[in-house]
Amino acid sequence: MEGEELNLYEIFKNIWEGRKLIAIVVLTTTLTALLVSFLMKPIYRTEAVLMPVSSEKVSPYAQLASEFLGITISQENTSAKVMTVLKSRTLRERVVERLGLYNDLLDKDYRGNKVAGTAKILEDLIEVKNDKKTGAILLAVDYYEPEKSKRIAEEMISQLQEILEEKALTISKANRVFLEKQLVKTERELRKYMTSLAELQKREKVLVPQEQVKGSLELYAELLSQKITLEVRLRELERVLSPKNPRLRALKEQISAIQRQIHSIENSSGLSVLPSFESAPEKMKKFSGVFMKVEGLKAKYSTLLKLYEQAKMEEQRERIYVEVIDPPYMPENPVKPQRKKIVAGAFTVSLFLGIMIVLFYNWLMSQGFRKPYYDDSSDGGQG
Repeated sequence: MEGEELNLYEIFKNIWEGRKLIAIVVLTTTLTALLVSFLMKPIYRTEAVLMPVSSEKVSPYAQLASEFLGITISQENTSAKVMTVLKSRTLRERVVERLGLYNDLLDKDYRGNKVAGTAKILEDLIEVKNDKKTGAILLAVDYYEPEKSKRIAEEMISQLQEILEEKALTISKANRVFLEKQLVKTERELRKYMTSLAELQKREKVLVPQEQVKGSLELYAELLSQKITLEVRLRELERVLSPKNPRLRALKEQISAIQRQIHSIENSSGLSVLPSFESAPEKMKKFSGVFMKVEGLKAKYSTLLKLYEQAKMEEQRERIYVEVIDPPYMPENPVKPQRKKIVAGAFTVSLFLGIMIVLFYNWLMSQGFRKPYYDDSSDGGQG
């Protein structure tokens, strides 16, 4: 114990005798840190609180996803989608282009893609956090000018809304986009075959008594409508169920059965007024083929139109949009550099460093390297 007390005494003695050197180190480092903190470019932060909103009603396909895959369709899921868009490179690049931020953040001699390069820098100036309890999203933007930090946050929110409108982020929206494309394609094809049918009727002078084929055509149209409806449902279920799922297999078998009935009508005398393809003369066979194609496309278009209207209504119920709870504000004081923390940190580190220097110097002296710097004894020429 006496040896330990002696060592501690020597340590404190050495520190006290080296107090001038410690003071010099602390003062120099602290003043330097203070000067650097004043030379650093100030950074201003603005914040906004966003609340993703979507309908509480869940589509049948989303319910299937929840039932079979354990996917929870909730506010948290909606928040995750919104956060993904907020953190995306696409959104940052749009903001950079709209505000011309490459003039601020890139060197004048930058040779690469300015938009992509600036978007990469902007990524470090943006913070996005999610409150899992409420689903609210905090968007924070740091920038060198208070006004621009606010403008960047506002533009990010604006671009977020646009991207949510553009992208198919819900099952119903993806379904609506798919049906819209199918409608355009079917309408174009229907116009083409109706023109061909009109030309054939005019040239060959063929008339079809509509009343006599009405029942067969209604059956044909009904089968086509069922097939298309089931195919759309199959496409949606394939998004959430595994290929080996019994529901998918049953649905595919049902579609195949309907397809066989349609094929039977198209290749037999199901439409009694029209001759079968096998027994008809060449001209009538050609007419029958075009006629059946037109009727099939009409039924397909009608069914697709109904499904499209349903998808649009479902999309409105599932639509994701963002409510701005706290809009971005104009920051008054910079958040960086934090001069008090910088100075306090520099003081603490330099104090520790100064003590270590003194102790190390005295350790070298004890090993016989040289006399201590604080030795007040007379020079070697005296005594």
